[in-house]
Amino acid sequence: MLHHASFNARDPQAVATVLAEMLVATAVRAPSPPFPQGAWFVCLGDDFGSLIEILPCGTVLDQKAPLGIGFDPHMRLRSGSHVLLSTPNSTETIQGIAARTGWHSELVDARLFKVLKVWVEDETLVEFLTPEIAPLYRTTFGWGGMASLNIKLRELESQMAAALAAKAASQSGRKDELADAISR
Repeated sequence: MLHHASFNARDPQAVATVLAEMLVATAVRAPSPPFPQGAWFVCLGDDFGSLIEILPCGTVLDQKAPLGIGFDPHMRLRSGSHVLLSTPNSTETIQGIAARTGWHSELVDARLFKVLKVWVEDETLVEFLTPEIAPLYRTTFGWGGMASLNIKLRELESQMAAALAAKAASQSGRKDELADAISR
């Protein structure tokens, strides 16, 4: 069970407010200390106490820093981390909020499930499962899907490898055609 996750934002209050709208949650300023000045929580208000911490840009988690929180003025905001959240809002509602905020969003078919990707401040990836796309995700990764998950993942892996190989071969053929045309 994931109870909370954190990520950095240039404008934590604005990000927390928008995410709270997307998740039908509550944005609350985090206590400072122990959190850095300007940090915000997006509290889902569920039975698990789920929340998202939005930390000011430059905040790093550092075991040697006071309270485990340091500062890196050269912090790079893009990273390999992201979070997937369920929301009671529809895909169209989330995309509308993202568009109004100026954040890129797209509905992606990951073959085993669909996910709505939203690029917060066009730097941090937050993915959403809306009511219309969540069931397939739960079928794949929930208790009922565990028995066949590895088989599904290996089939997907084979399909994707074949598709990428075909695309590479096609692009290689186009390069050969272009080289022939140029040499004429």
